[in-house]
Amino acid sequence: MNNLIEDLITKGMGNFMDRSRDALASADEIYLKNFRDESEQERRYQNLRLTKEQKKVINAYVDSASTVNHRYADISYMCGIKDTVSLLVSLGLIKGVEAEE
Repeated sequence: MNNLIEDLITKGMGNFMDRSRDALASADEIYLKNFRDESEQERRYQNLRLTKEQKKVINAYVDSASTVNHRYADISYMCGIKDTVSLLVSLGLIKGVEAEE
């Protein structure tokens, strides 16, 4: 089954994931509020009187946290796909793929 999931990803699942997630996010009020809050916090951060070195350290930290969160979101999405395929295989709705334990 991992081969099936990997095949889906290499055949453009990433683009599908992005479009699907973007569509849901743009309609989600909590996400939109958090996005606005993030923008406001960034504006406030930019107005702080920090040294270049301080900003460099903070930016590196924020970039790392953002990268980890984005990757975790992608992994979560892929787990959802894998779980869905596993369920469909176990119900006999998808043939020719072995379910994983």
